[in-house]
Order: sequence, then C-alpha cells, then structure tokens
Amino acid sequence: MTAIKITGGNYDEMMRVLQIELHDDATDRLSEMGRIMERMIADGPSDTGLSALRRQAHNMKGIGGSFGYPALSQIAHRMENYVADLTNWTAEMPGQLQKFIDRMAEMLDRPQQPSDEELAQIVRALPTHLVQNFSVKDISAHTVEILLVTPTRALAKLLTQQVMACGFRVNAVNDPMDGLNAALRARPDMIITSQVMRTMTGLDLVRAVRAISSIEKIPAAILTSQGSDRALFPGIPDDVAILRTGDSFADDFGKVVAQFGVG
Repeated sequence: MTAIKITGGNYDEMMRVLQIELHDDATDRLSEMGRIMERMIADGPSDTGLSALRRQAHNMKGIGGSFGYPALSQIAHRMENYVADLTNWTAEMPGQLQKFIDRMAEMLDRPQQPSDEELAQIVRALPTHLVQNFSVKDISAHTVEILLVTPTRALAKLLTQQVMACGFRVNAVNDPMDGLNAALRARPDMIITSQVMRTMTGLDLVRAVRAISSIEKIPAAILTSQGSDRALFPGIPDDVAILRTGDSFADDFGKVVAQFGVG
C-alpha cells in the first residue's frame, strides 16, 4: 500500500474544500427549512413537517460543530428543543420558527464568530415556550435562563415544564460536556445538573464550572433522588444547592430561587 503524504499546503487546501462543502450543505439545509415552513404555512402544520424541521436543526447542530461555528450549533440546538416542545400551533409560530432560521443564516455568513458575551445575548433573544402561572414575583421570563443538564430525556421534559411554569427560560442538554459548553457560550443564570451521569457526575460538572473564571459565579444545584443530606456529596461546594427529584422538586426549586436571588 502506498502511503499518502499530506503536506502543509495539501492539508490547507483539503480543509478549505471541506469548509466550502460544509458551508454549502448548511446553506442547502437552511433553504430546505424555508421550504418546509412555506408548506406548513400554506397547508397547516403537520407532524411530518415538524419532524423534518427538528431533523434539519439537529443536522445543523452537527455541521456547526464540524465547521467551527459554535454559534450555529447553539442556535440549532435551541431550535431543536423548541420544535420538540411545541404542543400548540398558533399564528405566531411561523414567525418564531423563522427567527431561528434567520439567526442561523446570519451566523453562517459572519466573517467572525460572536464573542461569548454576544452569543449569550443572541440565544437569550430567541423564542421560547413559556407558561405563566407561578407565584414567584418579578421574574423576567425573557432574561432569566436555567441550564438543565440531565441524561434522562423523560426527566428533562418533566423538569423543563415545571421550571418553565415558573416563568424561566430553559436550555436542556443531555451530556455533561455539552452542558459545560452551553454554560460557557450562553452564560445561564443558574445551572441544574443531575448527579448521576455517564462521563462525569453532577458534582464533577459543578467543580469544572467553578474552575473557570468566566462562569465560576453562576449559581448551581445538583439534582438527586438520594435526599438532601449534604454528607452524601463529599466535597460539594458550600454555595451549591441540592434539589430532590419527585414531589419535592417544586418546593426545593422555589427555595433555591429565593436563596440565589435568581430572577
């Protein structure tokens, strides 16, 4: 077998061609999203159309990571979650969904990616589903964001609904490394992480956050079914709260909101 020698020039050219191909692929997918939207506006929403939108958003998230466009990935992830949680199609939905597509197109064609501070502002301005029926006062639903990190999708959906019912925005991710990246990019107002995860524990994730100066002061809570005894979590930072799953979650969350002054 003849070995293939890749020189610096060949590598640079290969990467340039790959970037062009990824850019073209992303552009095609954005165009397809636009066509899906046009069909749903004309014919009404359908499970098929929404599934196609979610699938394209998921693919765009991967392209953003491969292309070196973290902003594109973040926006695509938000759109994927937004479509997944869509339960009621209203007249404003097409315009809301179009905002995600427009922001992705902008990120794709920007000569320079936004700073973490600007990206945080961009993603917080994206549409979100909100339920306004909670007693906590003076919460700005458009500015307060909770990052929820849990590998269990059913639990993520249940807790997302409960947190959104408090008037908060929620960004749910399933992988702790994605959670750390989301914390760095979106700068949430609070992080809630499951204790039991595959690659690291919730406590490990919180410690990682505390070790990064730009996000070390973000309030954090560990989600567990073990109980609220802090002795169960050796080395837990004093400023990290414990949230119990199940019927205790709502009460615990309300106390943590007050404790951290979130909102």
